[in-house]
Order: sequence, then C-alpha cells, then structure tokens
Amino acid sequence: MIAAEGIPSSRGLRGPLAALRAGGVIDLLVAQAVPLGVTFVLTLVSAALLGPERRGVLTVLLTGSLLIGALAYGSLHVPVVEGLRVRDRSNLRHGIRLVAAMSAVLATGGVVVMVIGELTHRGAGYGTATTVGLSMVGGAILVAELFAGRVLQGLSRNRGYQAVVVLQSLLYLAGATLVLATTRSPLLVFGAWALSMLAGLALAATLLARDIRERGPWAESAWTWQMFLRSATANNVGSIGQIVMLRVDVLVVGVVVGPAAAGVYGLALSLTELALIVPEVFALSVYSSRARLDGPGWHRYLRRTLRINSAVMVLSVTAIAAAAIILHLGPLADYDGLVLIVLLVLPGAVCAGYSRVALSALQALGRQSRVWTFGVLALVLACGYVPASILAGANGTAVMSTVAYAVTGAYLWTSLRAATAEVPA
Repeated sequence: MIAAEGIPSSRGLRGPLAALRAGGVIDLLVAQAVPLGVTFVLTLVSAALLGPERRGVLTVLLTGSLLIGALAYGSLHVPVVEGLRVRDRSNLRHGIRLVAAMSAVLATGGVVVMVIGELTHRGAGYGTATTVGLSMVGGAILVAELFAGRVLQGLSRNRGYQAVVVLQSLLYLAGATLVLATTRSPLLVFGAWALSMLAGLALAATLLARDIRERGPWAESAWTWQMFLRSATANNVGSIGQIVMLRVDVLVVGVVVGPAAAGVYGLALSLTELALIVPEVFALSVYSSRARLDGPGWHRYLRRTLRINSAVMVLSVTAIAAAAIILHLGPLADYDGLVLIVLLVLPGAVCAGYSRVALSALQALGRQSRVWTFGVLALVLACGYVPASILAGANGTAVMSTVAYAVTGAYLWTSLRAATAEVPA
C-alpha cells in the first residue's frame, strides 16, 4: 500500500524495496544491467581474441567517443525535463537545436580529421588523427542518443528507456560477435557499437515524440536561449567533471604509457565499473522520483536509497576483487598488473557509487551552485592523472583515481547533508 507521499506504509525490508520499485528501479536496473553485462562479456572476449595492444586501440576508440560525446552533452536534459514536467516545451525546442548543432559539428569535424589522417598515412595504417576522427563521429552519435534517452527517462518513462538500452546492447552484442568471429579488427567492433547507438537513437526519438504528442497541449513560456544556456551550464559542469574523472584516465594511460598498458587499465576499469550498476540505477530513480513525491516523501526515499546503495556496494567490490583474481589466473593471464590495478581502483569505486546518487539528488533539488562546484573540483583533480601516470605508470593513475573520487565524494556528502537539511523530514 502506497501512502499519500509515495512511500509505503509497511516497515522493514518490504517497505524500502516497495518504495524502490515504485521509483522504477526494476526497469532501470534492467536498463543498466543488460548493457554492462554485454560490455563485460565483450570486454573479456575481445581481450582474449585481440590481445592487449589491439584491445587498447578499441578501448581508446570507445573511451574517446564516450568522453567526447558526454563532454559535449553534459546534462542538457535537466532544463528540458524541468520544462516538460510543467507542460512547457520551450526548453525542448532549445535543446533539440543545440544537440543537432553539436552533433553536426562533431560529425563534420570527425570526417575532416579522418580524411587528413588517411592522406597523411596514405594507407599505411590508422594514426592518431584517424583515431580522433572516429571518436568524434562516435561522440556525435552519442550526443543525440543521450539527449533523447535521458529526456525520456527524466519524464519517468522508464520502460521506454529500458527498451532503448536493451535494443542497443543486443545489437552491439550481435554485431561485435559477428566481427570477432570473422576478423580481429578493433575498428569493425567499434563500427558495430556505432550502429547500435544509431538504432537506439531512432527508437528513443520515436518514443519521445509519441510521449510529447500524448502529453499535449503544450504552453510556450518566455524562456529565452540565454536563459536556457544559463540553466544548463551548472548541471553540465557537474556532469562533465564526473565524466572526466571516470573516462580520461584511460586516455592518459594510453598516451603516456602506451596502448598495451591502456588495454590492461581499461580492462581493470571495466571490472570495477560493474560496481556502479546499482548506484547508476538509484541515481536515475532519485532524479525522476522528485516529480512524483513531495519534499518529505522524497527525502525519506533518498535516505532509504542511500542505505541500500551502501550495502550493495560492499557486496559488489568484494565480488569484483575475487573475480579479478580468478580471471587473472585463467583466461587473462597475459594482462600483467590487472589485479593490482583493480584493487587500487575499487576504493574509489565505492566513493563513486555514493557520488552518483548524491549528485543526482542535488540536481533534483536544483542546487546548481553545489553541482557546479563539484564539477570544477573534479576537473582540477583529474589533472593529477597526467603527473601520476608519468611518475608511476598505470598504478599511479589508479591511485590518483581513487584519491579524486574520495575527495569529490566527501564534498558531495557535506553538500547533500546541507541541502537535505532544508527539506522537512
């Protein structure tokens, strides 16, 4: 039985689980578990078939695309969703125009860079310019896919969001499996990923357009282009800082230490990122649940979510550490240093798990200054990856990663305590 404020009246374990289910956690869990499961399987298979160096090339391509796309996108869905929740689609129009422009610029720039790279190498192979160009094209696709999918999810259309993510994952699995069964080209595996993202974009855009039509009629507010950009900037800085901490260390290792080291480091991160499945689900649920709960109800939902998240994180990191040891003794014996990097990164993963939920909660509360400050702090700390990699290689980068997550996690903890203290219990 759901009480008026959206929190179950029952107590004990049943109450928290019922509240989480009401927040769309089951659909969101599937939407996170399926892609991470697919990525994990393909990571292990491609690591065994491609070897450290070619796996490193694929890691750089995928990480570059995710980083470029996510940096360009930021959190543009936040002001759009806020407008749509009050039946105002002005920000939606602004968001679509901005996303279309960014995607066009990235795709065009990527093609130009690839042409330059091909002319420079004259068929002798793919150099840095071509790798950057491919990453820019992948980033262009990701910008549009993120916008359509995150707006859809922000409107609590969790089942539709789940369908988009599952479709992408299954298509990527099928395409990458076909490529790896017939060739050992990391570029073709990357191509399979890009095609799956285009399919997900098409489905997300279709579902979002249908939802917009059904929610009508719509009002047009006085929101100007400048107002939209100001509203989006703070959330973008926060999201960009989080993304840079999560992704740029792989690129730093690849540039400073080399592709083989990036292959080992990227594989270690793929293992540790499994611990972030549940925190990402909770972060999405906390953000979208702000629209259906009043202040006290949402506050209690947040506290329950954080408690469950902490328990799950402890179990996750223990299982990941054991899995890393087993895999290194078996099929991944060629990946020297894998276990040590995993153990160095896992403490940071615990902090990152809390940070995912806390940052989403601050965004839902509209604490833009806190979110913006977090983003700046994360960017400053991420600069430490370069000297850490130069001084101590991949291991030093792993240590710096954990330090960065611990510091930003502590900041978010104090910020969230201050923000939620203003909400009546």
